[in-house]
Amino acid sequence: MAEQFERAAIVGLGLKGGSLAMVLRKKRLVKEVIGIDTDATALTKALHRDIVDQAVADLEQGLSQADLVVLAVPTHSTLDVLADIPSHLQVGAVVCDVGRIKGPVLEKAAEVLPQENPFVGCHPVVFEEEKDIDEAYPALFQGRPCILTSGDRRDEEAVKRIREVWEGAGCKVEEMDPEVHDRLFAVLEDLPIIFLSLVCKAAGQVSGYVDEIDEYSSNELKEITRLVAKVSPHAAERLWANRKPLVHVLAYYRLKLKELSETLQEGSLQDLKTLL
Repeated sequence: MAEQFERAAIVGLGLKGGSLAMVLRKKRLVKEVIGIDTDATALTKALHRDIVDQAVADLEQGLSQADLVVLAVPTHSTLDVLADIPSHLQVGAVVCDVGRIKGPVLEKAAEVLPQENPFVGCHPVVFEEEKDIDEAYPALFQGRPCILTSGDRRDEEAVKRIREVWEGAGCKVEEMDPEVHDRLFAVLEDLPIIFLSLVCKAAGQVSGYVDEIDEYSSNELKEITRLVAKVSPHAAERLWANRKPLVHVLAYYRLKLKELSETLQEGSLQDLKTLL
């Protein structure tokens, strides 16, 4: 595949940023990769593992050289980084992200980025966001979906070039409306976090046997507890960033829980089977 960009700057050298840098270099999707991170250890590791061609801590130094800028910071930090980069961008540089929330990011990009710097929202769907560069590997995106989203300032040429980059990285690329995307992942990722947390809290609070919960727990509840312990430390920030579609989805579940409660109180076994 022909190189779509000369030089890519990846802001954030965690699992996704590091893995993307590796596959960009391995498959020669760009001529050079610059890694940008405030963590000196991550920069050192990126150079030591030959993940990037350059590793810098300064945004201006890294971004001014790049015609592709990838924001690979944690989802809750993307809006802040977007606000920091406009004055450092090369004219015509394409900007994209790898985060899980699209609507607010597209709105912020339209607000702060110069007209000559198109933005393409990208969500490579991998579920290991909190791992660091030690876990990076070039096949992370192989066979995984990557969802592209665009706002009012859609740039067809930029979308085409970004699509080819992700396809080159091994992704199955599709496009989706940002509002639909955020509602979908409110259901697929946000609700499980909320419900898992509530189940664990309810197990102790409702029963009154907080100290004995582990002894009495089923294997299913123990597995739920294990999953809750692995929830991202930034889960609250992520839920807050996606709160608008999440409120919409929760309204639906509120109705369903009300229906379930009424069925248990006044319905029949057959009504319950139908509802479930």
